[in-house]
Amino acid sequence: MGNKLVSNRLKFLIFTFLFFSVGSFVLLSLRSSHFRVGPVWTIRIPASRGKILDAQGRLCAYDGFVSVAYLDIDYLKSANLDRLKPHLELLLKNFNVGKTTQDVFASRQRFLRLGEATSRDEILRLIPTELLPYVSIELEPRRKRFTDFGMDKILGTVIGNRGVGGVEEALDSQLRGKKDGRAFLRFSGFVTLSPKLESLREPIDGKDIRLTIDMEFQRTCYEEILKAREQNQAVSVGAIVMETKTGRIRAMVTTRSWNDAVLGYFEPGSSLKPIVYAIALESGVISGEESFNCTGQIKPVPEVDVVVRDIDVHGVVSVSEALIHSCNSATIMIAKRIKEQLGDEVYYEWLKRFGFGEKTNIEIAGEIPGVLRKPSQWSKIDFAMVSIGQGIGTPPVQFLAAFNVLANSGKYVKPTIVEGGSVEEKRVISERTSDFIRKALHRVVLEGTGKRADVFEVSVAGKTGTAQKLVGGKDKDRYFSIFVGYFPAEDPLYTILVYIDEPSAGAYLAGEVAAPVFAAIVKRILQIRKEHPLKVVTTVMPDLRGLTLRDALLILEQIGIRKEDIRYEGVGTVKEQYPEPGAIDFRDKRIFLKLQ
Repeated sequence: MGNKLVSNRLKFLIFTFLFFSVGSFVLLSLRSSHFRVGPVWTIRIPASRGKILDAQGRLCAYDGFVSVAYLDIDYLKSANLDRLKPHLELLLKNFNVGKTTQDVFASRQRFLRLGEATSRDEILRLIPTELLPYVSIELEPRRKRFTDFGMDKILGTVIGNRGVGGVEEALDSQLRGKKDGRAFLRFSGFVTLSPKLESLREPIDGKDIRLTIDMEFQRTCYEEILKAREQNQAVSVGAIVMETKTGRIRAMVTTRSWNDAVLGYFEPGSSLKPIVYAIALESGVISGEESFNCTGQIKPVPEVDVVVRDIDVHGVVSVSEALIHSCNSATIMIAKRIKEQLGDEVYYEWLKRFGFGEKTNIEIAGEIPGVLRKPSQWSKIDFAMVSIGQGIGTPPVQFLAAFNVLANSGKYVKPTIVEGGSVEEKRVISERTSDFIRKALHRVVLEGTGKRADVFEVSVAGKTGTAQKLVGGKDKDRYFSIFVGYFPAEDPLYTILVYIDEPSAGAYLAGEVAAPVFAAIVKRILQIRKEHPLKVVTTVMPDLRGLTLRDALLILEQIGIRKEDIRYEGVGTVKEQYPEPGAIDFRDKRIFLKLQ
């Protein structure tokens, strides 16, 4: 593929060279910066920026080449200006440059950029024949990118061949073209020029990057958050899907115009409680058999006039029941034990172990660390407020990675958006503590605040979080609603975060607004991953029609077909394939799949 692209670039440049040479009957193009006088002439072949592909190999960003016309002012001044003046006026008018002939003649610049077009023919039609010797057409890269389904926030953009924002900036040094190539040509003849390629030094293009993003997952999540924003009349809605055991991000969407998953943060509210309970259990501050008495309200610090209330009076509850019903009172009692037995410094260090207050170093530019104040900056009541998810700010991707510790048997895995790297993990809590919390989180969905996250087809676990927003230092009727969970509950494949900023259609509790979005995303992922009853036979070409791209590629891999021998186009399920099902001589052929 790389050689083909180089060949196409070279053909264009040779054609342009010959056009101008023959058009003027002399090698006037040799005066441009791309050629040198002598028996052998040199043509520059611009290096391409690396492509960005999704997890299934679909193009997300790539370099397209455009034709750019430049007027050689210095060379023009050496000609008969009076004769060329009317042609110059026409040239400037055709390109809509906004300069007069006097401006051009008075310019101290050597070259004037006239304009660009997608094809050389468009450029040539705008150049009067008399001025052909004085105009050079360059081949320059322009970044093309897929912007649907919120991909633009992940990819970023390219300005002046430098990545700005997103993956383009974070991995700019890898993506950027390294070195232009050179073609060395020898021409024979005079009126009719015949080029011979003496030698070729291929350009060193930038490295291609394959993302973990799966466009099917991305589209699914984006469609669901658009519906959720409309249904809840929310300021914004976002969602992230991550593989539980690998940290690979399969979807990252937001309805905002910027990527708030890494550039913004929220107070997690009650969705932080499972982590607080895990800290208390792991450090021996509480045991799973203990119980707490919830009277519906609690004053965390006697000398501080702050009362935290529960929606309901829960009465005497076990540790699991307190988590299932998201009891503020029991949570603050547990946090008080952490403070008294471990101290604020140790509590703070535990939160750091889960990743709070630090960047995840995901491969997206501009990631922020969130807000986790040092204990020296805590007030008397902060230990309690942090335990119910207030006074702590966490970017969505950071929070998802922290919560994933519970789903992943106590191990933290670094979130990543780039395929090919090794899984980076560390143990944070024991598997025993993780199992205890996971059982409670499953019950949250079955009988607690997360019932509307339940999905009939698969077991689900998770936690709700509803954080009241402070505006101007005062409580207002504005909320941030979160549901974070995973499935299947017994052996998680995916951990998913849904967050809704200021739902205002009446309901605002996370169990009512965020949990249903989580359930909708899970159902659609199950549909994408739906297994097809297909017997894989290695001696003939299998029938892949009706399968998702993921399943088709898996089957081809099982029968020994290399990924580089597979080509596909479209989105959806396989409608056509080549070779046809049942073909025997398929192994030496390139596989083509058409999806619809």
